[in-house]
Amino acid sequence: MSRVAVVGELLIDLISSSVVRDLGEATSFRRFFAGSPGNLVSNLHDLGVDTALLSRVGDDFFGRAYLEHLRSRGIDTSFVQLDPEAHTSVVFVSKSQSTPQFMAIRGADCFLEEPHEIHSFLKNVEFIHFTSWPLSRERTRAVSMKLVALALKMGIKIAFDPNYREVLWETSHDGKAFTREFVKHCFIVKPSEDDSYHIFGPGKPLDYISKFHEAGAKNVILTLGHKGTIISDGSRIETLPPCARRVVDTTGAGDAFWSGILFGLLNGKDIFESAVYGNYCAAFRIEHEGKDVILPSVEALKAIFEAGDD
Repeated sequence: MSRVAVVGELLIDLISSSVVRDLGEATSFRRFFAGSPGNLVSNLHDLGVDTALLSRVGDDFFGRAYLEHLRSRGIDTSFVQLDPEAHTSVVFVSKSQSTPQFMAIRGADCFLEEPHEIHSFLKNVEFIHFTSWPLSRERTRAVSMKLVALALKMGIKIAFDPNYREVLWETSHDGKAFTREFVKHCFIVKPSEDDSYHIFGPGKPLDYISKFHEAGAKNVILTLGHKGTIISDGSRIETLPPCARRVVDTTGAGDAFWSGILFGLLNGKDIFESAVYGNYCAAFRIEHEGKDVILPSVEALKAIFEAGDD
């Protein structure tokens, strides 16, 4: 199976110990190794997919602990950079049964550098996955766009999690317009309804699907929380109901969904069947509070959620 290259932020999430309506109400927090790229490579590793991770953490207690955590899971960290000055980025997150609130205290993730062995990073890669975080700052944006240009030249497909939030972006840069422009490079995007609102403004789900296609995305998977998922390849649209039987914590569900999608695509499945795999993976994360719980195989997940077993 080919590799997946993942580019973006490694974060320390401090998630409120209890469900709160407002992050400011939280009085205690639990620490998690997080950031969408870290979650994604961990999930992909659980599913047996080889990954290459490009990220940057501080040379501090949290950064070194994160690297040790990844290595203990068997994940290659040779392209994760240690910043000698900036701290590991930290995000406070509300435990939630819907879209969590967050407050980011950014550090090393803003100073990502080009990998020294860029061709080695992209060797045998079929998909390269980006989040909006590395696009949100000038330095990391330049690195990301160089990787995009080289990846497209090498025939590597671009996967993009368009988790754009204005609060993360440079105030002097039109992040919303840049995000829409970035979509033209993408084989697949997987926005949430909230992501779509922040990029395109108010709209209905099918309108968002059309806007992403018009921007250039070949395939669009729009997640709607408890309302399910809409999948489109530009000519065919299908809907997919959620399969989680209980909601314990939604944190990390989107990253798990991505892992199932990429696993399916790497195994020759189309976008619709791959989304079913993603739905299983997301449901497993939603039903478990511990984000370090090993993700079962796709076959085991299928048996769990199709049979309705605990």
